[in-house]
Amino acid sequence: MKIAYIVPSLKNVGPVLVVKELVEQMEENGHQCHVFYFDNKIELKFCCSTTQIGFTSSFDFNNFDIVHTHGLRPDAYVYMHKPLHTKTRFVSTLHNYVFRDLSYQYNKLTAYVFGYVWIKLLLNRHDCVVALSRDAVSYYKKWIKQFRLTWAYNTRSLPQKEKLTSEELEQLQCFKQDSILIGVNALLTERKGVDLLIIALSKLPEYKLFVVGDGKTKSQLIQLTKKYNVDDRVCFAGYHKDAFRYLPYYDIFAMPSRSEGFPLALLEASIVGVSTVCSDIPVFKELYSEKEVSFFKLENIESLVSSIKNITNTKSYSVAIHRRYVDTYTPHAFYQRYIGIYQFLLKENTINKD
Repeated sequence: MKIAYIVPSLKNVGPVLVVKELVEQMEENGHQCHVFYFDNKIELKFCCSTTQIGFTSSFDFNNFDIVHTHGLRPDAYVYMHKPLHTKTRFVSTLHNYVFRDLSYQYNKLTAYVFGYVWIKLLLNRHDCVVALSRDAVSYYKKWIKQFRLTWAYNTRSLPQKEKLTSEELEQLQCFKQDSILIGVNALLTERKGVDLLIIALSKLPEYKLFVVGDGKTKSQLIQLTKKYNVDDRVCFAGYHKDAFRYLPYYDIFAMPSRSEGFPLALLEASIVGVSTVCSDIPVFKELYSEKEVSFFKLENIESLVSSIKNITNTKSYSVAIHRRYVDTYTPHAFYQRYIGIYQFLLKENTINKD
């Protein structure tokens, strides 16, 4: 099978990491892949050929059995250039909850207009739309016909040789000292909910918070640490490539997100086996059970404090969360789901939800 993947760039961000995992699995199983990208931002290396393209110029879709897009611009590119008659099948993966997540970046009206154009117009020429969970399928089914809509869980694999540098390790250990360390690896936006952890920390004197990542809310979060008098117990380490390298040093990993498409950082914590606290948003509750992560009620600080204390005193979470990864989210399971989608499309031209 010959497969073309179209992404905005080769930048080290979630959707492109997913494509990298997908390409590696497809190539390993004998398929031929080619990645096309728009922006000259190259941070990830792929095991297949890659080509930079312009939005107004088209490559020959007929050279591929499957064309698989990831993101708004790739979806728009297919809308503009897909031939009227072709045997090639077109797939798009939606990596977020479009209307909800756009509302965190823009006002609700702008989010609705952009979201409507994306979902109802740009995806109209795709044969299949893949959401990242059953919950996301339920979210999209009023916008996308069910025979074109399905789901596939993401995967993540970690290179074993990647370790913290001596400087990074020294910074973390000097900050942690004898405290119980809560870690967060995230882009700093309102959607990630790091503010909830800072407020909770004011009620958890034995804990410290280590944040790996940068983003537009960083200055607001720093001010919040001062407001709650916890600035000496919060370290903003900034952006570090391959943030998963910090996971073995956290006592607790936290994902207090208000919204997530599919939590790659949570998969990374699962691989390492770090006890994890999560908000009780539907996608997290679909992916993990209460025996595997400690849930708290979103926006409820007392619930968050209780969840952190609970996981501190329960040692079984680290084993259970790793077992969940092995049972459900491995690269092999990821490959089996997507190759099944591709094969069905090539055979039937449409796809059912299950």
